[in-house]
Amino acid sequence: MLERCIQSIITQGIPDNEYEVIIVDDASATPPTWVTAAATNIKLITNSHSGPGGARNKGIENATGEYIMFVDADDYLLDNGEIQQCIDRLKRERPQILRYKYLVTKEKEKIHSKGKSKIRFSNTISGATFMEKNNLSGSPCIYFFKRELAIKKNIRFPENIFHEDEEFNTILHYHAQTLIDSNATLYCYCIRKGSTTANESKEFEKRRISDFIHIIERLHSFSEENNGKSNIIQARAIAHKLDMLTVDAILNMMYAGMSTKEIISKCKESFEPISLYPLRKAGYSLKYRIFRKMANNIFGMMLLRMILPSRKPAKK
Repeated sequence: MLERCIQSIITQGIPDNEYEVIIVDDASATPPTWVTAAATNIKLITNSHSGPGGARNKGIENATGEYIMFVDADDYLLDNGEIQQCIDRLKRERPQILRYKYLVTKEKEKIHSKGKSKIRFSNTISGATFMEKNNLSGSPCIYFFKRELAIKKNIRFPENIFHEDEEFNTILHYHAQTLIDSNATLYCYCIRKGSTTANESKEFEKRRISDFIHIIERLHSFSEENNGKSNIIQARAIAHKLDMLTVDAILNMMYAGMSTKEIISKCKESFEPISLYPLRKAGYSLKYRIFRKMANNIFGMMLLRMILPSRKPAKK
């Protein structure tokens, strides 16, 4: 999988002197020392085991380029040529974030995506504006971002914790003054057995939910600390994100098989003290408004558990 990932990067047709590949080995049993032979611009860094967050932090700190793009070792970049149009836009407009799309496939499938003749790029907006108007994805693998932004604002991933990317993405978009969205499809996310996201053990789910709640609490603290510094769009954006994360936390509790009483008890214990439960009234979407009305009482929560799928849908 790592070889497939590397090959998908170095065969994009980008001159070697225009990019670098940093591979962070997070304390694997057999270090992949062979990777540096694949290309002259590949750097291998070893890291004491600190999870995806620690590995990504190492990448940020050791990168020398202007922009960073994360690619997980079991995923790959599509060979449709669309990355060059994104790079050209980065060179021309220098946004702090440029977002793109992804496809989902199974572990052994290989997607060959036909490239678009011309990519559509949005007008430049702030990251907070994007976060206010969209349900911001948790994946850090669907955008380029300026390394300088992460360094100057000291934005890093929490380490040794699940859902670390939710915190990083939120704070990065909160601070970004310039963002361009696009319909370019650059990334392929692979669903595979044995991956972190595919683990369905009860102990794993229990820890995942606990970590998710902890990340929400950390982001709420960030919001409170920046209350006097945020502009109106930033304030609305982070409120939107916190509300969506609370919804996701409730859904994860359902997918983990928690009872209605357990879910409501956990919501009152964890979210009520920080004013995130009962779910706040907001005009986000019809789906949110329906979910809010149902999740805020025991009978509605029972109905939600009956109509929602028993397993979490596979997505990034």
